[in-house]
Amino acid sequence: MKSIFFVFLFFMQSLLFAQEDSQLSKATIAAMFPPTLPSDVFDSPLEGFYEVALDTSVAYVSKDGKYIIQGDLYSIDNQENLTDRRRGGIRVNMLNTVDRSKTIIFSPEESVRYRVSIFTDVDCGYCRQFHRDIDQVLAMGIEVEYFFFPRTGPNTESWFKAQSVWCSENQKEALTTAKTTGSIGETSCFGAPVANHFDLGQRMGIRGTPAIFSQDGQELGGYLTPQMLLARLEGITR
Repeated sequence: MKSIFFVFLFFMQSLLFAQEDSQLSKATIAAMFPPTLPSDVFDSPLEGFYEVALDTSVAYVSKDGKYIIQGDLYSIDNQENLTDRRRGGIRVNMLNTVDRSKTIIFSPEESVRYRVSIFTDVDCGYCRQFHRDIDQVLAMGIEVEYFFFPRTGPNTESWFKAQSVWCSENQKEALTTAKTTGSIGETSCFGAPVANHFDLGQRMGIRGTPAIFSQDGQELGGYLTPQMLLARLEGITR
C-alpha cells in the first residue's frame, strides 16, 4: 500500500516558492499532509528534519520542506530502531483509545508481570493454537488483552462469530469455545466493539493474525509459543 505521505507531496511545491529559504513551522508541515495535525509533527533525531507520523506511518521531512525520507532510522551508538520507538508510542496511544471494558482480558491469578494486546480472529488457526496454550501464558504472569480482527472483514462468518462471542453471557468462555470447536451459537447485542477493533487494527497496519503487541507498543510478531513470548518480553526489559 502506497504511503499517504506521497499522495500529498504536491502541497509542498506551492509552499516552497514562498518560503524557499525559511524553516517551516510544525503547523505548516502538518498542513502539507492532511489529516496530520501539528501534534503529529515531532523534533527528529535526524538533524534538519522533522518526524511526521500519520497513524503508524512515519516519515522524515526536511525543515525547509524540500525533502522527505521514508524508511527506518537507526542509532548506530545504541543499536536502536528510532522509527519503531516512535511507532511504539503511537500504538500505545491508539490502543489506549479503547476502553478495557470493551476488550476480553485473560489475567493471571497471581501478579501480572507483563501485558500484551493481541488482535485475534476466531477462525485463525494460529490464533487457536495460541489460545490452546493460554493457561501456560497466564502461569508465566502474562496478561492477554484480546481485540477482534476478523480477517475476512465485515458481514462474514468470522465477523458474526466475533459478535456472538462478545454478546455471550460469559465472553471468555465463549471465546475459548469458539476457538476450540470453530463454532458458537449466533447471537447479537447492542454495542459490540468488533467494528471498532477492526478499524483500529487497519489503522495500525495489521494484515494478519494473531498480531501481538507489548505494553510499550512494540510489535512482537505473529504466532509465538508461550516460551517464545516470554523470551521476547524479557528481552524488551533488559
